[in-house]
Amino acid sequence: RHSGSAFGRLWLLLYPLLLLSIYLFIYAVVFKTQLPGYEGLGYAIYVFCGLIPFIGLSESLSAGTVSLRQNMHLIKNVMLPIELVPIRTVFASLATQMVGLAVLLILVLWGGYASLKLLLLPLVLFFQVLLLVGLVLILSALAVALPDIGNVVNLLILLIMFVSPIGFTRDMVPGAFAILVDLNPVSHMLEAFRYSLLVNYPFNGFKLLMFVLLSSGVFLLGSLFFHRFKG
Repeated sequence: RHSGSAFGRLWLLLYPLLLLSIYLFIYAVVFKTQLPGYEGLGYAIYVFCGLIPFIGLSESLSAGTVSLRQNMHLIKNVMLPIELVPIRTVFASLATQMVGLAVLLILVLWGGYASLKLLLLPLVLFFQVLLLVGLVLILSALAVALPDIGNVVNLLILLIMFVSPIGFTRDMVPGAFAILVDLNPVSHMLEAFRYSLLVNYPFNGFKLLMFVLLSSGVFLLGSLFFHRFKG
């Protein structure tokens, strides 16, 4: 993806760090957001815990939705399981997230926010992959017949970014609009990442259970949908 660019693979590190800088400037400097227990470096780590998995989701959906259309020449001329095309896109898109996650782990350990809950992180990543693969299987199949799906997905990702608790908490949202955060499935994913990465992050069994059920259900639905319309 980055071949031929001046910075090459360095973009895997630059992209999440630049996006983090923008978020911190907007929320910490402009809006002067303050979270109890997450001052200074702690707030940067809190934002990073939400931003990194969101980057993985946004890149996977953006690239995965158009993966079949962009590789139609490969599909028509090479005998291979067609499912591998969108699934490969998901794992390739997660490269940026994994680099950012490595930086985040260093910050979490350095800032003293780590605990034995870090052992849950591979499990959280597993369910994130299930969720992304399921979504991409559905969207990539739809985009073959409806090319506009790619544009719709990009707009939805932008909308979801602003209603996801990346730089704020659910309690900071006015009561009438808090339902937008509750109905946003991405907020459940961010909850799982923060719980595994931050030592004092409160346990929310409902949201963690919703993340597990949602990921498993979307993966199953995506697999059935793709198999049904594979022909």
